[in-house]
Amino acid sequence: MRSRARCVIARPRCAEEIAAVFALARAEGRTVGLRGAGCSYGDAALNGDQIVLDTSQMNRVLAWDAVRGEIIVEPGVTIAQLWQRTLSDGWWPAVVPGTMAVTVGGAAAANIHGKNNWRDGCFGDYIVAFDLMLPSGETITCSREHHRDLFHAAIGGFGLLGCFTALTLRLRHIHSGLVHVRQTAHESLAALLDTVECSAEEATMSDASAGEQTTHLVGWLDTAARGQRLGRGLVKLMRELAPGEDPHPQQTLDPSFQPPSSHIAGILPVEWVPALARPLATPWGTRLANRAQWWRGHLPGSGRPHYERYVTANFMLNFIPNFKRIYLPGGLIQHQTFAPALVAPHIFHETLERSQRAGIEPALAVLKKHRSSSFLLNYLPDGYSLALDYAAHPSREGAVEALLRDLNTFVAESGGTFFLAKDSTLTPKQFAQSMPAEALRQFQAIKARCDPGEQLQSDIYRRVIRPALLLALAR
Repeated sequence: MRSRARCVIARPRCAEEIAAVFALARAEGRTVGLRGAGCSYGDAALNGDQIVLDTSQMNRVLAWDAVRGEIIVEPGVTIAQLWQRTLSDGWWPAVVPGTMAVTVGGAAAANIHGKNNWRDGCFGDYIVAFDLMLPSGETITCSREHHRDLFHAAIGGFGLLGCFTALTLRLRHIHSGLVHVRQTAHESLAALLDTVECSAEEATMSDASAGEQTTHLVGWLDTAARGQRLGRGLVKLMRELAPGEDPHPQQTLDPSFQPPSSHIAGILPVEWVPALARPLATPWGTRLANRAQWWRGHLPGSGRPHYERYVTANFMLNFIPNFKRIYLPGGLIQHQTFAPALVAPHIFHETLERSQRAGIEPALAVLKKHRSSSFLLNYLPDGYSLALDYAAHPSREGAVEALLRDLNTFVAESGGTFFLAKDSTLTPKQFAQSMPAEALRQFQAIKARCDPGEQLQSDIYRRVIRPALLLALAR
């Protein structure tokens, strides 16, 4: 709710209308930015004073093979539409983000990750092929066998090479609409990281037929904890059910079974949550909320294994309407740091300490484990990420931005990376420092080939990516 721009909006309904938008932009000397559902936290889907091509109206499922688990969709199909179409056949998207509002085209353009990235990889790993329309109007079909360089550059290329018009995805077969969940509490950042690492190693070594493999890992950190307790938190471990473990799979795999109750604890309407929780985005409210969450994780029975609905376990925020309003006025800035395993403890510890010294504690801190990817603009390390949500109240906005500039420099110099879909504060130098120069040079060469007139642009391209590409070329 911070990054905004005035743009001319085009909402094509087919590939021919995309070509018409490109032709019109060329004739008028305008640039075109691509947008899915607009779920980026920063300016990745904005193109100030220019054209934004919104693909949300291209939302048809073109083909579905329930035997092989392969689906062909237009780019505007959302993750919600995807699982609603395939769940009853026993298939689930192999990688999902924290919100099901994201479009498939947006997920591919950002190469999003999920809570199972350490085990199953990123979204792009499950894209079989796609049709990409270049600004010239030419459509190229790309896969790992055909146009391999463009395939690996467009996935994670943030819509700067062409517009997806159709994508073929490979889904994962599941046997229940439930997941088995357990939670553990840990008194320090070191203990929490050690638990995540050991749990991941045990899961990859387990016998898959036993149905005991952890498939998803996510940690929550108490940002109010200090000293030796800095980084203490809770780890949530989830696994998919083995064949026969769910006595009623037809019921739980029914999409109508998945949405949770519209009331919290059967009493409080979820619509009330943003207004009631707004005080929790203040400095004292942040400390109170984090302490309460930590102690809730210690209540009797809080660590007892239980079952949750698949959709609720992955997309809880989707069921709190307008949850972002908690951060009004001012909105939210998220700082998501990715770090190789060897340096992650140091980077995360220092990030939390610097936030506390500045008197700006994050309202929410989420830890994930990752593995690297083969895509050109790869931000994923063999390591971890820490996502920190900072409330940007107008009275503190300058201080928050100064802190994040300091954190970005520290992370880049320490060997960390950044996720552009979450960014609104990076400088070109920091981004160039975090990426291999050869990868940036290759991306620039492919951009020059596919879009020689630089017709595809966005605010983040002009703010960060293009200057970083020029820095890489200069080096």
